[in-house]
Amino acid sequence: MNWNVGIISDEISLDFAHAVKVIKELGASHVEVRNLWNKNITQVSDSEFSEMRNIVEKYGLTISNLDSFTFKIYINDEKGYKEHLQILRKVIELSKKLDINYTRIFTFWYEGELKYYIDKLAERFNSAIDIAESEGVTLVIENEYSCLVGTSKELRTFLDKIKSKWIKVLWDPGNAFFARETPYPDAYELIKDDIMHLHIKDAMVKDGHFIWMPVGKGMIDYKGQFRALKGKPYVISLETHYRNAANDLEASTKESFNGLIKILREVTS
Repeated sequence: MNWNVGIISDEISLDFAHAVKVIKELGASHVEVRNLWNKNITQVSDSEFSEMRNIVEKYGLTISNLDSFTFKIYINDEKGYKEHLQILRKVIELSKKLDINYTRIFTFWYEGELKYYIDKLAERFNSAIDIAESEGVTLVIENEYSCLVGTSKELRTFLDKIKSKWIKVLWDPGNAFFARETPYPDAYELIKDDIMHLHIKDAMVKDGHFIWMPVGKGMIDYKGQFRALKGKPYVISLETHYRNAANDLEASTKESFNGLIKILREVTS
């Protein structure tokens, strides 16, 4: 199978060494780092950062992305905005140490439709783009249903508004589904040329409620989605979110990973 498959480590455990061991055992090639040892990646010490690198190297894996929470604040929070620009600087600094040329960014908490906030959002992104350009690191916007940009339509609208080569897409079909969009084929078509990274989780509506499911057991057409992604260089990074009846993170991630691999094999064969 010629796919770059990764897992976000804290979906297994905050014990980073254990999470990476499980990721290796499952057969993934990449690990994505968000929270470890009860802190976000941007809050680790130099020695902890070195330890993180050593653990990943020990298991022969590659770090695909470092996930800060940049701009998961309200758009008019001036103090928070200044703090988050510093968080962005920090995650870029750490990413460059790993030769990673992009980092994930959000679009502020949802307070209403994008059309009412798009000018302010573009203005807020100016400083972030300046930082990205000076550091040579691309900012990939994750479509997040709790933020101002949750759907591919909103992504397309915002990308067309800011017109910066330093802004690309972290495509999350599960988040698009939660934002009441059909992730594939319609949504994907709008942003496919701007994707740099992917987060994979499955979802469905059950009795009127949106719930996370193991990959392959939800309502998202992942067979079609992965067929469209065949041969692309992106890392497909599992972000399970699904929890089994026992609320066991590791077992839930394993179930989802097995579902993901099953679909990738079907698409590849």
